[in-house]
Amino acid sequence: MSDILDVTVPDYPIRRENIIAEELEGMDEVIFIDPETGDNYAMNNMAAVILELCDGKHSAEDMSRIIQETLAGDFERIHKDVQAMLAEFSAFNLIHG
Repeated sequence: MSDILDVTVPDYPIRRENIIAEELEGMDEVIFIDPETGDNYAMNNMAAVILELCDGKHSAEDMSRIIQETLAGDFERIHKDVQAMLAEFSAFNLIHG
């Protein structure tokens, strides 16, 4: 596990099973809803892709490589963004490990 922003992020994060995803038609956002608390989280498509990749099989590095292959961007920058997003997911209890 790594500590990012004072939040523990699992090495192979898993999205909580009960989180519901709803794509907003005509927008580049996805809403994730926690049915237990009623909390909802609006995310851009990239954040939604990262959360979907939280299946216990992909590390932050794996996710970064997948995104880099798709976008052809700078790996270090992408990896930093993925780690920051995973820290947010962990802080909001959207993932576990």
